[in-house]
Amino acid sequence: MSGHAEFDYRGESAIVTGSTKGIGRGIAAGLAEANANVVVNSRTESDVREVAEELSEHGTGEVIGITADMGDPQEIERLVERAADAFGEIDLLVNNAAIWPREGTLVESSIEQWDQAMDVNVRAQYYASKLVAEHMIEHDVAGSIINHTSQAGDRRTDSFGLYGISKTAIKGLTWRMAQELAEEGIRMNAISTDVTETYQTRHEAEMEAAADPDRTAEEILRARGEARPIGRLGQPEDLADAVLFLASERASYVVGDILRVSGGGNLE
Repeated sequence: MSGHAEFDYRGESAIVTGSTKGIGRGIAAGLAEANANVVVNSRTESDVREVAEELSEHGTGEVIGITADMGDPQEIERLVERAADAFGEIDLLVNNAAIWPREGTLVESSIEQWDQAMDVNVRAQYYASKLVAEHMIEHDVAGSIINHTSQAGDRRTDSFGLYGISKTAIKGLTWRMAQELAEEGIRMNAISTDVTETYQTRHEAEMEAAADPDRTAEEILRARGEARPIGRLGQPEDLADAVLFLASERASYVVGDILRVSGGGNLE
């Protein structure tokens, strides 16, 4: 590998939604290691407190936990207000929180499942972006907002129709809101993921292994990684690196882009 990059976010403050496990936790950890002030968020108070305490040891910045259900607009308002009160200024928002509805087909899914998926996966990203953008404009912050979408939002089908539709919507949100915000000196972009090794993917592998005694969860995960063109599964750190780049001055001319962090999975 040629070239080496290091990022220093000393003095910068970030909110990472849905950041007590998986990709969100990896992103929060990457920012903490780069010395940023970080807000860790989820719906569970004990998880938020535990992860914030752990990440506080990763760098020189301050890490705090703020509990908020991203499906509730009033709690999103409280999250942004508390973050601004704690750090004075918000420089970066990473819209990571999402749910994965376990529906059957789109015809079989209920309107309640639709509402829940769109509330958490789409409305929350829009509303948090709106509130943070208002804060940035008011305080003259040339900040960055990074949304989290997925290749499930491309023209694919499987047993995740509602999730895929919600991620398609995030691509549209990113393209359209980025143009408005760029005029205010705020850059909005998105990261798009493929198969990443998280608690969820490991749980799925364990379920699959339970139904097939001849294979272990580790073997299943390894096979999924080897099926990617790059030969491995994505890791939360891969997404953290993408966020650190997109939010940095090195990406100052990158606006409204969808950065695919997929190990080549998007080529298939």
